[in-house]
Amino acid sequence: MILHIENAVEPGTLEAIIESLRNEHFTDGSETAGRAAKQVKNNKQLRLQHDKPAALLMLLNHLKKHPLFSGATFAKRFVNVMVNQYQTNQEYGLHVDDALMGHVRTDISFTLGLSPIDDYQGGELVIEDTTGERSWKLSKGDLLVYPSHYLHRVNAVRTGERLAMVGWVQSHVRSAEQRELLFDLKCSMSEEFEQRGKTYQYDRLSKSYNNLLRRWAE
Repeated sequence: MILHIENAVEPGTLEAIIESLRNEHFTDGSETAGRAAKQVKNNKQLRLQHDKPAALLMLLNHLKKHPLFSGATFAKRFVNVMVNQYQTNQEYGLHVDDALMGHVRTDISFTLGLSPIDDYQGGELVIEDTTGERSWKLSKGDLLVYPSHYLHRVNAVRTGERLAMVGWVQSHVRSAEQRELLFDLKCSMSEEFEQRGKTYQYDRLSKSYNNLLRRWAE
């Protein structure tokens, strides 16, 4: 399941966090790339390390509270959370994310746009799935959540600057197919409750959701 969420973080909060992040020191993105990925990774990055910088930790905490994000990921651990900076002619070529990062299994990748869509040209996130290539140009506040097993790339930025928060999740539910089924059930439960309250139908959906989660969760 690939999930696109618009305005994932409240705009005022997001703007204040972005301004604070601009004062931080970004390093060469190849420092965290594997041997093959170093050949195609050309950007700068700011990593979250030991709860610093505080602004990046605050951004992650806001993201964790989003109901669609939490409902889709069943997050157990986060790893290698960072902000990537792409300027003119910088890109990240085709690659697949490492299955293990710091001994943490990566089930889900996410990208949160931090730049207005008109501030840069190019910079599309392109994912290869079984249907071929699909691309997204994320504006400020747009969030894309997708399984980590896909080949993907970030096209070269032709002009301007693209900032984006990225990170990886180890999920309580390892299977992408099972996570999608649970997500669909959760959405149906929420819709039923909002429209009709705690009905018998809601209770049956809740029973199925919780018993499947009990069976599949690690």
